[in-house]
Amino acid sequence: MEYNVSDIVREAKVALDENVDSTPLSGLGDIDTLTMVEIVESKVVAAARIIETNAPAHLLDSGRAFGESIGWDGQPGYGAGYIHLPDDFMRLVCFQMSDWDYAVTVALAEDSPLYQMQRSRFAGVRGNPQKPVVAITSQPIGLVLEFFSCYSGENAFIKKARYIPIPRIKNGKIDLCEKLKPAVVYYTAYLSALSLGEGDAAAALLSTARELAEIAEQSHA
Repeated sequence: MEYNVSDIVREAKVALDENVDSTPLSGLGDIDTLTMVEIVESKVVAAARIIETNAPAHLLDSGRAFGESIGWDGQPGYGAGYIHLPDDFMRLVCFQMSDWDYAVTVALAEDSPLYQMQRSRFAGVRGNPQKPVVAITSQPIGLVLEFFSCYSGENAFIKKARYIPIPRIKNGKIDLCEKLKPAVVYYTAYLSALSLGEGDAAAALLSTARELAEIAEQSHA
């Protein structure tokens, strides 16, 4: 969901004011209101990225579609392939091929022992339609999502493929996962407090950001 960055900044600044003993913020010397706004705004993207990267999958929005074409492994009967990921890819929401029983929400890392097993010559070791596996790896063409495997081979097609993009500010707005927006606000305030040398306030704000993320998880479990 898109939010005005100015609203995120305003809410984060309110959180800062509530967690610092004196007003204006203590120990800031010559920092004026405009500079304060600039400091807080500069932390919004980092806060969004940290919160959305680490949140449980069920707290994410539906994200954006990807996967216009499939590259196949080429080994007869192997049924594995890959999809070039968008340049702004941050994390997977879900991926499912047409003959899979369910969508995958967690991708293996390239250094995972389970990823190495996907190259086994024994079909029973690799992912399959009843227990599919995906991995995100770095290739010469960029980041790709590798999938394992499809019994129907190259007749299979992408049924579902969604991702969360790297947060960016565009035209004064930022796209955030709705359930995580409160946590992003407080994490923005936390990062701002660190920059301003307000250690005690930063600790309190970080605690609140974590609590909000936990509340969101519990209420949507």
